[in-house]
Amino acid sequence: MKLQKIILLFVILTTFLSCEIVQETRFDKDGSGTYSLGFDMSEMMKSSGLKSDTKNEQLDTVFKFADIIALKKDSIATLSKKEQQKIKQLEAFTLYIKSDTIAKKMLMRINYTFNDLEDLKLFGEKLKDQNFKELTAFTNKTQAKDTKGDGIPDFNTLYDMKYSAKKFSIKITKKALNDALKKKDTTLTKDNPMANMIRFKTRYIFPYRIKKVTNENARILSDFKGIEISANLYEVNNHPDFFDFEVFFE
Repeated sequence: MKLQKIILLFVILTTFLSCEIVQETRFDKDGSGTYSLGFDMSEMMKSSGLKSDTKNEQLDTVFKFADIIALKKDSIATLSKKEQQKIKQLEAFTLYIKSDTIAKKMLMRINYTFNDLEDLKLFGEKLKDQNFKELTAFTNKTQAKDTKGDGIPDFNTLYDMKYSAKKFSIKITKKALNDALKKKDTTLTKDNPMANMIRFKTRYIFPYRIKKVTNENARILSDFKGIEISANLYEVNNHPDFFDFEVFFE
């Protein structure tokens, strides 16, 4: 859960002109699962001023880092043990990029397979300082020119999460809440056009049917095994705990 230095710290928000950030976390019964962080920057492309006669550049591909690492195994074997272990962490990631400069569409999504909640919080750490051109294509689009770092936000580190067969809970940490309140933009009003330029959607999928969810902003999915919460910049700015909830299973 980049939609939440991130959503709640608002530094990352300067990265985008207009963007929808979508997060999805799918849990298995043992606490493992798949986390997906996606960016729809089609609106940004439409407002970028590209001329209609611009050369059409299309890309629709999936990068499986486990396959890439296997292809580069000989060169990777020449690196230090520490560097090899760092690269091996990328085996849990896949990257999807779709771009069309004429249709002005740009969709990017990175998927991560995690073992448990603690492993989920290592999402950003495992991507940090990885020198792969395939990742550069992603980070170049999600990083502002005057920022430093990898450009891939890790929302998971801002929350305390608990998961069992009875319930799942997620709550913003005290530090993240205090940081968000300190950085709150008091000039941002509900009717400000900027409010909808950055939109956030977070989705959780569980192996159990849902009995109850405490967040009134949450929408229970039709199969009763997932919830979805959407917010714009104004809502997140004024309510840093917008995505907090507890969900109880049958």
